[in-house]
Amino acid sequence: MESNKDEAVKCVSIAKEAIAAGNKQRALKFIGIARRLNHNLSVDDLLSACEDLDSASSRNEKPISRSKSEPASSIVDEISNVGRSYTEEHVQLIRQVNRSMGYYEILGVEKNCSADEIKKAYRKLSLKVHPDKNKAPGSEEAFKKVGKAFKCLSVEDSRRQYDQTGLVDEFENNQQTNNVRRRRRRTGNDFFDDDFDPDEIFRTFFGQSDVFGSARGVYRTRRRTTRTNQHQRGDNEGGGVGPMLIILQIIPFMLIILLAYLPFTEPDYSLQKNQSFQLPMMTEKHDVEFFVKSQEFDQKFPPGSSARAEIETNVIKDYKNMLSRYCHIELQRRQWSRNFPTPYCNKLQSFGVAAAS
Repeated sequence: MESNKDEAVKCVSIAKEAIAAGNKQRALKFIGIARRLNHNLSVDDLLSACEDLDSASSRNEKPISRSKSEPASSIVDEISNVGRSYTEEHVQLIRQVNRSMGYYEILGVEKNCSADEIKKAYRKLSLKVHPDKNKAPGSEEAFKKVGKAFKCLSVEDSRRQYDQTGLVDEFENNQQTNNVRRRRRRTGNDFFDDDFDPDEIFRTFFGQSDVFGSARGVYRTRRRTTRTNQHQRGDNEGGGVGPMLIILQIIPFMLIILLAYLPFTEPDYSLQKNQSFQLPMMTEKHDVEFFVKSQEFDQKFPPGSSARAEIETNVIKDYKNMLSRYCHIELQRRQWSRNFPTPYCNKLQSFGVAAAS
């Protein structure tokens, strides 16, 4: 797959850096990973370079001597730091975060702190523990804990729920139980399940996709690849998600087709003259003009009949509603200009006086 090839290339780059630093064990480790990710990748030259490291070290090997005053621990620290791209300060910070039991303790804020203080603490701490910057062991877990703490405490509802429980494990278990009850689909918006993505929160908070530069995107790329594979496996194992989505997409078209075949009844009259309604009529009360299709209207609704009276009552009601709508618009425009005319309001007023009489 294309993602495996990209990861293999990155492993080769790490192996080259290890060879340049003289770290054969690290170089062989990443060469092996690269070959597993991409069997077609040529690494013979890297293996030869590793062999050259042995020969060069044997030629240049000299007895190691140290003064009595030099402590043995400094030599051990020097050897252990070979090929390591993090400091003791990085290690201590990661240990401190991973040892913290509560969300407030993780971010280093008080329980009564403000929302701005939570944001400032997350901004400072997330930059320090991000795996693309801090390579110390456990940095990914620490970065995840910082993301969970910020996501919980930055939302008023979840912060209130957490304050009520007081325990991280109990709070997260409650969140997972609620999600199961709602049978929520995977959308990446759940911050307390196994699919939690702290890097998504990080990118959203800082408003950019690459805070540390393109050369440090190993963790981010790996997270995206893992999440994509998990979602694909979940879709394949679920089995019923695909057909359900197809059915939901087809339903609107089916409704349109059904509505097209449903019987449609045209109105018996219109207050406005148009192509279908051209024959003018007048109500017996209030002389409201309306339009019908043909002379057959009088045959269907004879003058003086209850059916005709009902039709004319509806005409008067529609006419009054129409005047009210247009009058409302005129009054709104009247607020902008006192000289704005209000003919529909005048008609509505006259109609009300006539109806009262």
